Amino acid sequence: MSLEKSLGELLSKQDAIYLLELINRSVYCDDKEDLIKLINKLTYLTIHDFTICALAKVSENALLRSYEIINISYPVEWLDIYLNQKYYQISPIIKENFTEFKLQYWADTYKKIPPPKDLLSLQESFGLTRGYSFGLRDLNWSRGSIFSLSGQSLEHHIRTETILAYIIPHFHQTLVRISDQHDQDAIRKVPDLSQREIEILNWLKSGKTTWDISILLKVSERTIKFHVRNIMKKLNATNRVHAVAVAIGRGLIEVD
Repeated sequence: MSLEKSLGELLSKQDAIYLLELINRSVYCDDKEDLIKLINKLTYLTIHDFTICALAKVSENALLRSYEIINISYPVEWLDIYLNQKYYQISPIIKENFTEFKLQYWADTYKKIPPPKDLLSLQESFGLTRGYSFGLRDLNWSRGSIFSLSGQSLEHHIRTETILAYIIPHFHQTLVRISDQHDQDAIRKVPDLSQREIEILNWLKSGKTTWDISILLKVSERTIKFHVRNIMKKLNATNRVHAVAVAIGRGLIEVD
């Protein structure tokens, strides 16, 4: 099932348009305040109470060497305790994110890796019992993000997962761009993509599969996979949605 089909099945036309508007707005975020406002708008599509994100430098064994947190709406007291007690060093959610970089529903992760009782008790005392976390990484694994949403009514649902899988790569790219805004080399550097690679990126943006694109371009699936690997390498992207987000952010393709 393509991402485009998933959105069509799970979101109303109005919600799908709103999601695309969030992606479009992410391209023009200039600072943390803009990013906070943007992420807050996600509550229109997914009912949740708390949101937080961070960009971290990570060691080979997924330990955080340094981090930059943007607290959108998490309880400040909880965050102070969490950081002072260094719970991020033993949290199953953090470990799973910076090891696998996959969308995770907290309850599923806790079944695999039971959290320390005091950490679980702390979360429950602040109403942080249900949640999703998702982040992306650089190809060299040196830096990664995490975005966490929590709320008592945040159920485990394919609709929520599809929305997060679609939007978080764009939020990640915005977070990275804001973090790197003083790095002039990073700002100036625009990946050199071929016309064929741009064409394939546009098909990926529309939700086409490898097979779909091979038929459209009348080449083999192997050729398309080769181009996609090159695109991801040039854009320092970890998956296709991330590659599209990077390309949009760099002005290589349009949002539509």
